[in-house]
Amino acid sequence: MAYRAAYSELLPAGYIDRTSDIYFGTARVARQVPPNPPKWFGYQVAEEDGRLVGAAGGGMTGAGVGELHLIYLDPAERGRGLGTLLLDRVIEQIRSAGGTEVWLSVFLGDGEGIGFYRSRGFQPVETVQADLSRTDDHIRSLRMRRVLD
Repeated sequence: MAYRAAYSELLPAGYIDRTSDIYFGTARVARQVPPNPPKWFGYQVAEEDGRLVGAAGGGMTGAGVGELHLIYLDPAERGRGLGTLLLDRVIEQIRSAGGTEVWLSVFLGDGEGIGFYRSRGFQPVETVQADLSRTDDHIRSLRMRRVLD
């Protein structure tokens, strides 16, 4: 799974297992695939030769406010523009739903991820405790924001 590959050297295995089970378990993903959910736009995927190489997803969190919830690529596929393509698709969904800004969270220490988002117009806003982390995990996320044109 791309999530595990992306964070295996950055986050504790227990945290990765916990978030994988909750966010990426088969039952949850199946519930989120139906068309036209009210605030979650579903998954945007990149496939090559019938193989899933990346996925992204986002939705609206308030009036005019969108959130990029996830974007992951097969590590072997990085550097080909697929991440930008997926990000652009989610941003277009948010814009079409009336979004004027997009927020995201990226783990502190994920220099590659932070650089990716900064180069695409996102600015750091604040540091928060990561979703699903326990205080003894000491896992922090950087909240970033991009105002849409």
